[in-house]
Amino acid sequence: MRYYAISFAAFALMFILTACSASSESARTPSPFYSAAAGDTIHLGGHDWLVLDVKDDRALVISEKILSRRMWHYEQRAMTWEPSEIRQYLNESFFYDTFSEEERAYIVEVNNVNNMNPWFGSAGSGSDTVDRVFLLSLEELMLYFGDSGILGELAGLPHGAISIAITDDYNPGRVAIDIETDRQYWWWLRTPGRFVSPWIDASAAVVSGGGDVVVYGLYLVMEGGVRPALWVRI
Repeated sequence: MRYYAISFAAFALMFILTACSASSESARTPSPFYSAAAGDTIHLGGHDWLVLDVKDDRALVISEKILSRRMWHYEQRAMTWEPSEIRQYLNESFFYDTFSEEERAYIVEVNNVNNMNPWFGSAGSGSDTVDRVFLLSLEELMLYFGDSGILGELAGLPHGAISIAITDDYNPGRVAIDIETDRQYWWWLRTPGRFVSPWIDASAAVVSGGGDVVVYGLYLVMEGGVRPALWVRI
């Protein structure tokens, strides 16, 4: 009787140690993107994604191509990123329809700061948001796709003093191809644009088909290109 009790205890201990070892080994399993570096391309959700930045245990990526065309919001009215229809779409339908359960586990929720438009400050800003998938802001676009300093110069001018887009040497790198047509097309940013009238001029900043940064934006109900961005665990 004593012999069997000792054997059972030994077996139970061995089972626990084996399970803990397996769990520990699983926790150490590297992300499939563990070697990602800025400028690399990773494959996720059936699409190619450009790595823009690597910080600690995560990497910021953006789709290499425009994956769809959508309105920024379904109504032409005063709107910020937080309540926008395009944000809801990216964090719900797009997130669940595009990525497998395994892939979703590698996507990191992040806190996004949503500043006012630096040129048309009257456009206001939205609250900070927690997003899994999002659009780049004007600041992020200039940080990762090149900043010639023109945006800063515009910010010092009276609101609406000029109505031009930023055209500089970085234009080629901002050009995006529509996945459906295989042609260049303009794409949305999450920063609000001009805001002269809440019903007529409500807009969001965009990147033109030629790579210009249209700071004053385009109407929210236009069908612009969507290049989702997200952070993945590495």
